[in-house]
Amino acid sequence: MTRPSDAPLVSIVTPSFNQGRFIRQAIDSVLAQTYPHIEHRVIDGGSTDDTVEILRSYGDRVTWCSEPDDGQSDAINKGFAAAGGDILAWLNTDDVYRPDAVERAVDELLRRPEAGLVYGRGVILNESGEETGPFIGLESFNLWRLLYGLDYVLQPATFFRRSAVEAVGDLDRDLHYAMDWDLWLRLAAHSEVCFLDHVLAGSREYGDTKTATGGWPRIRELGSLMHRHTGTTWTPGVRLYALDTLRLQLRSYWPGSQWKWVAGAIDSAVAYTSRRIIEGVPVHADGWLGPRSRLVVPSRWRVFEVDFEVHRFPPHGPITLELSIEGAPLGKLEATEAGVVQGRWELAAEASGPFVCVDVKSNVGFRTAQDRRRLAVRCVGLRSVELPRVEGDGSV
Repeated sequence: MTRPSDAPLVSIVTPSFNQGRFIRQAIDSVLAQTYPHIEHRVIDGGSTDDTVEILRSYGDRVTWCSEPDDGQSDAINKGFAAAGGDILAWLNTDDVYRPDAVERAVDELLRRPEAGLVYGRGVILNESGEETGPFIGLESFNLWRLLYGLDYVLQPATFFRRSAVEAVGDLDRDLHYAMDWDLWLRLAAHSEVCFLDHVLAGSREYGDTKTATGGWPRIRELGSLMHRHTGTTWTPGVRLYALDTLRLQLRSYWPGSQWKWVAGAIDSAVAYTSRRIIEGVPVHADGWLGPRSRLVVPSRWRVFEVDFEVHRFPPHGPITLELSIEGAPLGKLEATEAGVVQGRWELAAEASGPFVCVDVKSNVGFRTAQDRRRLAVRCVGLRSVELPRVEGDGSV
């Protein structure tokens, strides 16, 4: 598409350290973008492999430096500070963009001036760069699930406004595994988050990645991060991550085919426990809520609306939904027939903290023959009535 000369500049930062076997693919994926206004900065931590030689081969097409740093978060922060773009992103050396990724993200941010972060779909690559399937953890944006569940936002498929990052602060240099999750939550507190239903990036998974080798230090960091944002360390998401870490650790004790039955028993036990955790959460990825559920909204949403889809009714009377905040009644909805009911509520002016938890109590609960979850109603819409504009010049 034809773009004006003042179309926003997109700055992409790549942190690097001894990843010469992958970095060329990452750089080439940036150079292949259909969007023309891009600067790419590689912040290398003083690699001793062939990384610097590869960077030199690109001439002035890539801006780079190679010097010691304090880790990945520090390198990304340095890159953002030196960059001039209105839209920012970072692409690790072992990940790649789809050719239209930047163009799609910019179009969405231009269309949605209230959004500070946009994320899309992604695919998983093996160590050789071959696509092995989609990133299956992806979900449409739901604040409760991002706070208490898994980090379903695929990092290389994200783009965000500089003004939003400047408002919430840089990546936390003390975080080594979950700096991206922390940033998503802080951005969600400041501005809207938009899901783009399009594949934007490929994320490489192999045995040497930081996530794969993080072990219990990674779990401790995740728990500390969740306690910072929710006041609870062992959220359902942290428990699921910990179970998978335990599975990998236990299986490492019994390697080889002769211990195949032990590995199978471990996998079965972890799968059963994980399934029980997933079934028991109050908010599910498909929007279904349990009879005692909870929604989370940013406190900056002074007035918000919720759409509930109703399917099942008790034997006598209508279905009733009661909403409250910390035990204080917020309002009530009733439905007498199947369909969508909508409610609008105003948050108290004295609401403190970046997020507000809204408890939802239903007088109905059911299970289906195919589903072990205990369900009540489905949340099909949750939005601010008056969306604030993101701080900045307003052009992006």
